[in-house]
Amino acid sequence: MEALYDWRIMQMRTKNFLSVTLVFLVIVWAGCIYAQERGTHPSMVPEAASGPPTVYVEPFGVPVSPAIFLVNFILLYVSNPEIAANMPAYRAALPQEVYECLVENPDGCPYTDMAQYFDEQALESGGSRNKNTSWPSSCQTDPKWQSLAPPEYQQADQINQPLGKEKADRLARLLGIDQDMILTDEEYECMIGIPPRGPAREIIFVCTNDLTNSNGNAVIPLSSYGLSIDAQGDVRSNCAPQAPCLLFNQLAKGPLEAIAKECGFTDKLLRVVNETPFIEFVNETPECQHTWEPSCIAEGTCPASIATQ
Repeated sequence: MEALYDWRIMQMRTKNFLSVTLVFLVIVWAGCIYAQERGTHPSMVPEAASGPPTVYVEPFGVPVSPAIFLVNFILLYVSNPEIAANMPAYRAALPQEVYECLVENPDGCPYTDMAQYFDEQALESGGSRNKNTSWPSSCQTDPKWQSLAPPEYQQADQINQPLGKEKADRLARLLGIDQDMILTDEEYECMIGIPPRGPAREIIFVCTNDLTNSNGNAVIPLSSYGLSIDAQGDVRSNCAPQAPCLLFNQLAKGPLEAIAKECGFTDKLLRVVNETPFIEFVNETPECQHTWEPSCIAEGTCPASIATQ
């Protein structure tokens, strides 16, 4: 009876809490602009802008916002710590031209047209010009967790730099993950499957790649931006419409539970839900994602004094 009770709890919780799991990412362009000159989401009113433009805004990718990054990290680390170590160590500002294109074209912009702007940013000296950018209220979490999310890069070579094993292991410990929660190699291989994969496993596999496209792990690394390249060669947010990580939401309605049961790690998933801040992060992620859809790019704020330096 106790085992059955736990499984029923698992069914309810996975449906309620895993519906926003591996789902998100994106970032900002270097340099703030007046909130009144943004020209971004037409329907959005800047959360920090009222009266004179004393606050500047900077667009950041939603998936590298604190709660969303951390919920994705928990799931990836529990699945495979080596893969989680390829998540971004730093967040980077979207070049302005890329940001504007994705706001107008959330489904993606040709990477061949956008590559020059990423290249120009990588050549800039001095790194990010805004070290005190604040996430909009819709994308914030408890300060004790917020500090664990990727900071803004300071040197150009930090863009798309992976966490690495040491940082990933340390972050996992701070989030309450222990060895008994981590899938075995066999459980992980069962979850991912082998080609030709079914639709559910293919979504998991591609989304995992999109979240970990850092230097050394991808032909075109874009992890610090929360972006990836689709099959058509377009760059887009990892939580753009129809992106694999967004489609992952649908798996929680049944396929993910079936995979967990088939592969024998239902108990581990239940421990993650009960013993880490997973639920806290999952409860916070929808507001950030939905506030900034469909482009999935959030506008952070920074003091005017910093932006004009």
